[in-house]
Amino acid sequence: MENYEAAHVFDVTGKTALITGGTKGLGRAMAACLLQNGCNVMLVSRNTGGTEDLVKLAAQNRCHCYLYACDVTDTASVIDMVHAADEKMGRIDILINAAGMNRPKMLEDMDDATWDEILGLDLRACFIVTREVARVMRKNKYGKIINISSMKSLLSVSDAGYTAYCAAKGAVNALTRQVACELAADGITANAIAPTFIKTAINARQLEDPVFYRSLTSRIPVGRIGEFKDLMGLLLLLASDASQFITGQVFLLDGGIAARQ
Repeated sequence: MENYEAAHVFDVTGKTALITGGTKGLGRAMAACLLQNGCNVMLVSRNTGGTEDLVKLAAQNRCHCYLYACDVTDTASVIDMVHAADEKMGRIDILINAAGMNRPKMLEDMDDATWDEILGLDLRACFIVTREVARVMRKNKYGKIINISSMKSLLSVSDAGYTAYCAAKGAVNALTRQVACELAADGITANAIAPTFIKTAINARQLEDPVFYRSLTSRIPVGRIGEFKDLMGLLLLLASDASQFITGQVFLLDGGIAARQ
């Protein structure tokens, strides 16, 4: 008889994960979750400082936390990083593309350089890292690709300057679906998580505005913004063998916003 115990189905013990943007925000929180569940993790960021607590967390849970400084918008650096991850961890079971940014500018104020910078990190880097990691996963006939999208990939806003960000995250959704189709035969799944506001460095200034915060939460049926803990059940689903038949999906982590539209 198959073992359907939750501890078995959602088990990531001993698996290996590569997380871009893994030292801050959502990436850091997801790294902590995987480490707490015995998954070996490599954190990739331009700056890998301030991660002593995650290294300690790994030791407490008898797994490893590796650090790698890399500019994920640079193809040569990404190739070296993925090779190092494969060599250090022995394989790459899970890829989480969490690196992202926004520089709020309305359409008429959006200059070419800012547009290129945002799409360079939010979309192009996601593509480059996924392409290189897919080559490693295909050798092992196994992999879990998890892209961090946004509710703004589906529902836009009339202000706040998200022109480039919305475009990039919408493209991440399309990229996720196509990658899922291309890699499915090799035992690799690809899905995206599209959260509404969860407080990070990107949106902290907006959320500190009480008028904006009230207008935001009034549109969310559960009456609050998201918290890191709201993400972790879905993360463990998509990172574990529980999701072997789930691929090409964009999961809305939105407290019911889309249901109300």
